[in-house]
Amino acid sequence: MKPFPHARSILAAGLLSICPIAFAHAPVFDCFIEQDAVKCEAGFSDGSSAAGRKVQVRAPSGKVLLEGVLDKDARYSFHPPAKDYSVLFIGGDGHDITLQSSDITK
Repeated sequence: MKPFPHARSILAAGLLSICPIAFAHAPVFDCFIEQDAVKCEAGFSDGSSAAGRKVQVRAPSGKVLLEGVLDKDARYSFHPPAKDYSVLFIGGDGHDITLQSSDITK
């Protein structure tokens, strides 16, 4: 019995389509309220560190209220503004994540 003539081509195409998924990484970002501060942590799903990446706290208008950099442990803390705000993790290469203040819990 002859093997399926296109089996190798199909297998190669399948493997090539899976490879980008295996090497892809997505940003991971979370903030929570502890005492009177908001504490944020970031990283990437492949285990890469986000240390040194920027974080911005913004007003609903988009105005930057605070800006900082994740420390060596990929953490950033700040005292929250009195009104609504969002926290933007700038992960680079289209890996930005925004959290709304209403989604940040204790």
